[in-house]
Amino acid sequence: MRIIFLSLLIFMSINVSANTSQLITLGQHDKLMMLDSVSEKQKHKFPALYIYDTKQQQFLSKQNATAYLQALSENPLLPKLATQWTKSTEQFSTSNESLAKSLPMLKLDRAYLILYDNLPAPMLAQFKSMDPELQDKDSLLKTILSQLDNARSYVTY
Repeated sequence: MRIIFLSLLIFMSINVSANTSQLITLGQHDKLMMLDSVSEKQKHKFPALYIYDTKQQQFLSKQNATAYLQALSENPLLPKLATQWTKSTEQFSTSNESLAKSLPMLKLDRAYLILYDNLPAPMLAQFKSMDPELQDKDSLLKTILSQLDNARSYVTY
């Protein structure tokens, strides 16, 4: 009986690990290559969220991206997070082909590609006095993004 229980526990922990691995980390250089390919002249501030619709081959507007994110969870932190961190993409222009060319490691095999340009852990701790919920927002967003079946999510740190 203990062996069955331990086997089940190991299987469940492997399954949880597989779900959290859905967040793919991009290095600073890769992030810049991607963002420069969609909008060279725009300055990019972080934390930032960008959602690209691979079927329509365009980035969601700030309003549509915010609505998409808010529909993912009923957590009370999410509306504020989505509004603050979702950035304008009006200046963005690209296609699947251009994105794949700018950064060949990108996988455009799901309905959405999400880039979460997040803060490194030491910076999150430094900004805690300015925004006590910052670490909780970051953790919440990473958890949500790691569980999406219809999106491939990329983070920077």
